[in-house]
Amino acid sequence: MRLPSAAAFLFLFVTSACAESAVPAASAPSGAAPQEWRAQATAHDLDRLERYEDAITKGMMESRVAGEEHGSYNALESIMEATLVAADAEKLKGDWNCRTIKAGGPFAGFVVYGWFRCEVRERDGRLFFEKLTGSQRMSGFFYERDEKSWVLLATPNEDHSGPIRAYSGPEGGVTDPQMIDQPAITSLLKDGRARIVFPWPELESTFNVLEMKRR
Repeated sequence: MRLPSAAAFLFLFVTSACAESAVPAASAPSGAAPQEWRAQATAHDLDRLERYEDAITKGMMESRVAGEEHGSYNALESIMEATLVAADAEKLKGDWNCRTIKAGGPFAGFVVYGWFRCEVRERDGRLFFEKLTGSQRMSGFFYERDEKSWVLLATPNEDHSGPIRAYSGPEGGVTDPQMIDQPAITSLLKDGRARIVFPWPELESTFNVLEMKRR
């Protein structure tokens, strides 16, 4: 039996490589394309999100003393030091109980608020967040960030009871510290909770975290 020539081997190798390269890559999840949030965020929010880790480090240090004095620092520690899991849209959807913890800053150093209602729904083919109760309501769309997190580009409502305006977009324009957009990093936790962390808010704290647990 005749063996294939060197030229035949080369032909088979090239043909096989071309066939493999023609296989389409796995399709991306529906919704926003990865990193689309960078094109949607205001310059101010891009800056705050880029300095996310600095806000966490500073806020945790500032709130440790104040939190330990009130015996409640473990609430912040529990949510910020929890193990993250993959960013699964189906696991983020649904009804949640949520509470805000303010970490660091000149206001009080550390504050834990009561529980309110939040929800994540699909709207226009995208994940949409809304804090439904409490005096400080907000809403906004999620954008893919990496395999374990989303970016939330949220806005507060204008009169604490009426409809909530849309996010400003890259043009910005809102400067009122009560009404300015609120960017955040959102993650699912191994214990079933979720967290939404707002770095460098305009008022009171170094970062805020919205702790969410299932209703």
